[in-house]
Amino acid sequence: MKKVDKKTQIVKTALRLFSEQGLQQTSMAQLSKESGVAVGTMYLHFKSKDELVEGLFLHIQESFGKAIDLSDAEMKASYKDRFFILGRKVHHYYVNNPTHFFVVNTLNYSPYISKEITELGRTYYQQSVDLMAEGLENGSFKPINIVLLIRFIYNAVIALVQVQLKDNVEVTEHMIDQNIERIWKAIS
Repeated sequence: MKKVDKKTQIVKTALRLFSEQGLQQTSMAQLSKESGVAVGTMYLHFKSKDELVEGLFLHIQESFGKAIDLSDAEMKASYKDRFFILGRKVHHYYVNNPTHFFVVNTLNYSPYISKEITELGRTYYQQSVDLMAEGLENGSFKPINIVLLIRFIYNAVIALVQVQLKDNVEVTEHMIDQNIERIWKAIS
């Protein structure tokens, strides 16, 4: 295997184990065994478990950002339509990547993730942050602190993801759109 392949294997195994059993319950030795990557090689890629966790967080944020970025054609839609497209993309990303969902939501408020890493992670989905800022600037949203606005929207979107993934409720596209419409009405 190439080094890149081994690093990818470590990340994939860490995602699975962290989402199945939690961060604290997963040791580097277990990661080594289950990924098939020697402990020494693991430490070439990640100098510590903390570095692995931060790397995993950034990997998820990058993947998330790529998945939810609006295309050039989507960016030409009305502001409200772009808001809805973004909401749908966030929902679908997490439903299609449940390990990412469980791990990133565990790490979002974790002391394992420094402010610097959080800010670096945000750069991967900066287009979405800019879209929310645009909504404040163009009067689509009630005046509110942008951080609070983003957290409110994100948490309202992922509440439906949680219902689908954790409660095994069948969620239709209509339900997703209803949820986004409720969010829109609450902030506009």
